[in-house]
Amino acid sequence: MSVYYYELPKFAELVSNGDINLSSAIPLKSMDHNMIHNVSFIDHCNHLCQKHDTNLLRLLSVILQKLNGDMILRTNRYPQLNEKLQSAIGEWQETIEPIDLFRCPNSCYDSNNVLSLKNMVQSYEDEFSKLKSSQDDNNLYETLENLKKNYHDCGERVRDNLLQIEERCNEYDNPHRKLFDDLSTRPKSFYMGKMLEDDNNLNNNVNMRLVKGIPENIHVIFLNSALLSTLISKCMEGHKSECMQLKQMVDDKNLEIDDLMDRVGPGVPLSENLLNMFEGIKSFFEDKDEDLPSDDDEEVDESNIAEVLNKVVNKEDNDEGELLVKDDDNNSEMSEKEILHHLKIESDSADEVSKEDEEEIKEQNGGDNISFFD
Repeated sequence: MSVYYYELPKFAELVSNGDINLSSAIPLKSMDHNMIHNVSFIDHCNHLCQKHDTNLLRLLSVILQKLNGDMILRTNRYPQLNEKLQSAIGEWQETIEPIDLFRCPNSCYDSNNVLSLKNMVQSYEDEFSKLKSSQDDNNLYETLENLKKNYHDCGERVRDNLLQIEERCNEYDNPHRKLFDDLSTRPKSFYMGKMLEDDNNLNNNVNMRLVKGIPENIHVIFLNSALLSTLISKCMEGHKSECMQLKQMVDDKNLEIDDLMDRVGPGVPLSENLLNMFEGIKSFFEDKDEDLPSDDDEEVDESNIAEVLNKVVNKEDNDEGELLVKDDDNNSEMSEKEILHHLKIESDSADEVSKEDEEEIKEQNGGDNISFFD
């Protein structure tokens, strides 16, 4: 069944006057007035946000601004209220004026910035998903480059918003929270101590003015002010967390795109890159095959080997002859009578002397063994 919610102006007024306690449920009647529904303060705020197309942070800041503005007017209008507040401040050894208790910024961080960033990142995510499922790889590198630029610009905006949130996250914090907690325990009777006692029309009018000017639930006003500051800080922390998540998403996506761009290469479709890679592998193995010996190569000519060996042997003989001449010149003391007998060694290729030839030689020499050295 539908519930009858307060309109925004009435809702802000009830909170500012202490008629709605943020820590208690708000009783709301049903449309037929037959039932009472207890709704939390945040649920009622969310309903108003949807109805007026705004966000919770802005709504809370507007309510707190009205509450502080009303208290500033009351403090300036009623000297008795100002005096009582000053005495309470003195108990905490503070050196401020009562009006300083109700100062707050005139604006707040725009939560629509975070919503805009989330929509932007989601649109880039959709574009990247379509690119991964696409079969067309023409201009793939250029498409990735444009997408990377978009993510980079989005990352810059996220960082700017994070800095702005860091700067403004404490602007609604209550620097006198303990004093407000103390004043939230003091009812209206605390401020009515200096009422005029003489019974005349003037005094009665002054007293009646003070009674009407100070809200019945003034202690709830101080409690609501402290709680509103806490709820605003909670909203700012939520926006900070959302921006940190967006920053992480953008950074991860930039790394993924960089890796794809390195693999694709500028101006070349992905399929052509793969073909070039396979051609390179094929040519590599073909070059290696040319360096390896083939079974079809001609046999090495043995005559060429023999010629080379003969040249080497002849060169060694010449070197030995030159060495002997040098030794004769250097060794002049050697006797000229010493005769070097050089035996010529026949090559292994000559025909060996058969046993029959040896017998024939012996018969010619008389059968005696004759040596060349005898």
